[in-house]
Amino acid sequence: MASKEPPAVQRWSTSDVDDSQRLDYYANAISSAIDPMRVLRRIEGKFDAWIDCVELGPISLIHGIGHAHDCIRDRSDVARSSGRNFHLIINRGSSWKVKHVGEHLVRRGDAMLIDSRLGYRLDFMSAIDNIHLKMSEEWLKRWIPDPSAIVGRPIAGDAHWGSALTAFLSQLSPELMSEAPVPQQVFADQIGALLALYSNALDSRASAATPLSRALGERAAELLAQRCTEPSLCAADVAQALGVSTRTLHRVLATNQQTFGLMLMQARVNLATRMLESPLFRRLTTAEIGRRAGFSDPSHFARVFRRHSGITPAQAQGMHWA
Repeated sequence: MASKEPPAVQRWSTSDVDDSQRLDYYANAISSAIDPMRVLRRIEGKFDAWIDCVELGPISLIHGIGHAHDCIRDRSDVARSSGRNFHLIINRGSSWKVKHVGEHLVRRGDAMLIDSRLGYRLDFMSAIDNIHLKMSEEWLKRWIPDPSAIVGRPIAGDAHWGSALTAFLSQLSPELMSEAPVPQQVFADQIGALLALYSNALDSRASAATPLSRALGERAAELLAQRCTEPSLCAADVAQALGVSTRTLHRVLATNQQTFGLMLMQARVNLATRMLESPLFRRLTTAEIGRRAGFSDPSHFARVFRRHSGITPAQAQGMHWA
């Protein structure tokens, strides 16, 4: 079977046009990639900015860098928009202000969920560096039935699940998603699960894990241990095997303070560790062990293994067979 072509990264850069056209060019670019809006200049002289965007089905991942400016989306912009989307913006640069439902300061490392159906104003008071997720309403509501509960409220990058969410998303880029060593669905599921965990943590009505949910979580862990060698394994595959919906699986894992992506990586690391320590696999290279454990890319295997174990695969193998 022919491999699926990776999604192409689309780039807009003001360096491609004359200085006098740069602000209009940038406004048209973000209106195309994100939502119709206006852009106001905050600095005199040359304006520089660029945007990279990759389409991933119901999610678009956008990375934007540029000089200080303001983005304004009013009723007329909303009226000429097609459909409703939600935007999760992760701030990797200096603090900026937002007027959306309320007025807030979004600090470096924080995030903000924005509803395209409502107007907003983003005041980027200095140079920006944002990771931006554009999500369809249908997709987001699979994870958060009532997104309005967290719309317009800063997601603190130093608070429990907010920290996990922003730390994960801030590492993403359109280039990474275009050439990801794991299926893109795994990334999408991880994003959705982290959003659900964050939303549940804010909801005082969120139920604790029940015996039934714990039992289903244990069955999911057992199945992951059995099938983690499949490079393309995703949450839908496991949910089907368990006889539940994908949404139910993710919600059960969330009540157990787990995500599918983290459990899958841990299962693969556990399997790789056993092989690295076993005399039966002594003659295999670490790259081959990673492949047999479900990692399609040796460098990705090395990074994940070190993050989970604190040492490299070669060091783990050398400790037993030096």
